[in-house]
Amino acid sequence: MLTRQQKREKIDKIKENINNSPYIFYTTFSQIKTKDVTKLRNNLFSVNSKMALVKKSLADIAFKELNIKNVNLKKGFNGQAALIFSDENLFGALSFLNTFKKANKDKFEILGAILNKETVDKQTLSMFTSIKSQDDLYTRLVWAIKYPINQLAVALSQISQKSA
Repeated sequence: MLTRQQKREKIDKIKENINNSPYIFYTTFSQIKTKDVTKLRNNLFSVNSKMALVKKSLADIAFKELNIKNVNLKKGFNGQAALIFSDENLFGALSFLNTFKKANKDKFEILGAILNKETVDKQTLSMFTSIKSQDDLYTRLVWAIKYPINQLAVALSQISQKSA
């Protein structure tokens, strides 16, 4: 059992990691082999991310003290909790987590994320899983803007050909 001082130190360490990371994923897992968790941890290092196993109640206290709302790890989630802190590569870390999730069905769950101190739920986060990089995101954004304009140009061209 941890002493009050040890708990405070763990909460402060979680808060420090949260303050130093613009992207944080919170996950739960159970019945996963240690070697698989170690492999995930090593893969995350390659994209400047790190994983910390946390006590759910202590993480919830850290979130509350930092005024991060809509995150409650202790309520309704079974298994061990982990926080993944990513400094630079949101999409790289999410890609590794999503691949790990597919390989460990029903044993690993991405519950949500905190992006620049704002909570993102699991449904919204799932929209990001197909994006591989920031360049891919920009390409999709440009395409989303360009496509309707191209369709309008085609329609106007067809209208002008019919009236001629």
